[in-house]
Amino acid sequence: MHLQALFEKAQASATETSAVIFRELLDALEHDAPFDLQQLYRLPYSDFSTALNALREWRSQRYVWMLEHDGPQPVRSHMS
Repeated sequence: MHLQALFEKAQASATETSAVIFRELLDALEHDAPFDLQQLYRLPYSDFSTALNALREWRSQRYVWMLEHDGPQPVRSHMS
């Protein structure tokens, strides 16, 4: 639910600050890459809350996936 909101907001506008930050966050999560958490402080509080909840959801889903499968988690592109 929160992840879906994050995906939708990431596609909202090419130049909107929140959308740019959300795209970078999703890219980092999907590719197991670094992300500067201080960027989240630039978000309005409602978007900050959405990002934190999405991170919790992502972690929970990844944990379950890792328990059920051997090997690395497949990449899910938010750009498609």
